[in-house]
Parts: sequence; structure tokens; C-alpha cells
Amino acid sequence: MSGSSSGYCNHVVDYIKSVPGILKMIELAIILCGAAPTISGSSGNKGFFLFVSILALILTFVLFIIFIFNLNVLCIIIPWKYTELGWCAFIALFYFIASIVIATIARYDGAYGGATFFGFAAFLTYTAEAVYHFLIIRTDAPPQSADRYSTPQQPTNN
Repeated sequence: MSGSSSGYCNHVVDYIKSVPGILKMIELAIILCGAAPTISGSSGNKGFFLFVSILALILTFVLFIIFIFNLNVLCIIIPWKYTELGWCAFIALFYFIASIVIATIARYDGAYGGATFFGFAAFLTYTAEAVYHFLIIRTDAPPQSADRYSTPQQPTNN
């Protein structure tokens, strides 16, 4: 019994120490810091930034729980590498747009300047994770045959 629990704890610690685990923890901290100044407002630009922050918080937390407890092995039909790449690219784009939108009102209130900073930090973090997953997908892809693209050699008659 103790062997299975130590293996389980090792998986949790291994994921937390991995690049995606560290990036997810950073993303969660940045999301919380960035969403806090916009909670009191309800105008369109503050509301859009808050929508992006809450969406990112919920789905990033769900993905973090799925991977920390190794639940992704239960649902093998989902291509998790592509799912994470798509999610990171999608939310990075949304954070970029939301940060630009909230930056337009940051000159009127310094708290929105902080939200802008954390929004761009979230954009950079999600972009870094998307690039990481892209590189993982590229290295896992089967190598293409060089013979397919080489020109055929003419036989030489000596």
C-alpha cells in the first residue's frame, strides 16, 4: 500500500517540478493578481478583461488538476498535447486583446495599470507554454523520410 502512495506522490511532485507544472502555477498566480483590480468595475473594457481572467482561471485550474492527479490517462481519446497547445494559444491571444483594452483606461486609474501589467505577463506566460507544447509536438512527430524529397540519382556507367 505504501508503494502505491509514494509512486502517486512522486508523480505529483514530478509534475509540479516540470516545465508545464511550473508555468501553470505561475499562470494561476498572475491571473489572480491581474483580475483583482478589475473585480469592482462593470464597464465593457473592465468586464472583458475580467471575463478573460475568470475563463483562464477556471480552465487553467481544471487542466492543472487533471495533470497533477494524472487524470489525463483516463481519457485517452483527447489529444492532450494539442488541446493544451490550442488552449494556450487561444487564451494568449485573448489576454493580449484584453490587456490592450484595459490599457486604454489605465491612464485614469492606476489599479488598471497593474491589471494591464499582469495581463501582458499572462500573455507572455501562456505564449511560453504554447511554444513549449509546440516544440514537444514537433520533437514527438515521426521524422519524415529524406528519400521522399531527394532527387533520384542517375546511375553512372563506368
